[in-house]
Amino acid sequence: MDALTLGSLALPWTRVQVALGLLAFLLAAGVLARRVDPRLNAWASNAVFWGLVGARLGFVLENLSIYAKDPLSVLYVWQGGFDPWWGILVGGGYTLMTLPKALLRPALLSALAGGVVFLLVLALSPGKRASAGTLPDLTLATLGGTPVDLQDFRGKPLVLNAWATWCPPCRRELPMMLRVSEETPGVRFAFVSQGEGPAVVRAFLEKEGLAGDWFLLDPETRLSEALKVQGLPTTFFFDREGRLVARHMGELSEALLRGYLRVISPP
Repeated sequence: MDALTLGSLALPWTRVQVALGLLAFLLAAGVLARRVDPRLNAWASNAVFWGLVGARLGFVLENLSIYAKDPLSVLYVWQGGFDPWWGILVGGGYTLMTLPKALLRPALLSALAGGVVFLLVLALSPGKRASAGTLPDLTLATLGGTPVDLQDFRGKPLVLNAWATWCPPCRRELPMMLRVSEETPGVRFAFVSQGEGPAVVRAFLEKEGLAGDWFLLDPETRLSEALKVQGLPTTFFFDREGRLVARHMGELSEALLRGYLRVISPP
């Protein structure tokens, strides 16, 4: 499982973990603010804000060559892309600069409360169990109706993207993923449409001026069933032996995608 499902809404587990950890941190700081010093309330809120800013800017700096091509994409935080170590560094620096020494101990207790909750949620996360697996033994079809056995993709690292034409995040990330696929010939990319027929997919690709070697059809969503897809888009990263190395639910930025590629196809 990749997400916490609430009705039709699917929240990625990673974001749930971070949100619960930060909530525990703020609640602990609020309790200590009433018992020790009210200044802890404002400190906690500001530390979270600057920590998130630092985590985002740190990730951007680590991938500056990618973000330099489209500076506005720095603001696309819904795509993910945060480095927690930069966040801890910035949040800790803010704490040391603004809190008096007498309040550092309760501040540390608040941070520990948040960390404990985050680790507990991480340990219980079903996403850890879902990360293991292999390339499904399925035969799908190209837009022209030619059967394709997914097992034939073994031998090279594979990026397998489950998507649909009606899905806005899928539509946003698809052109970028096609471009990256052309720039990384050592990795195969396959885009598997979920629950749609060839006419719908072909019309969408023609309208958007998109083309690629491996657009596959899965009208019965057998891939989603085999890999326990909870929301679209979901992207799977397999090594050359067909072992599932990582999975990502939600829209991918180019920086995140290239990070995953370095894992399955190290230089």
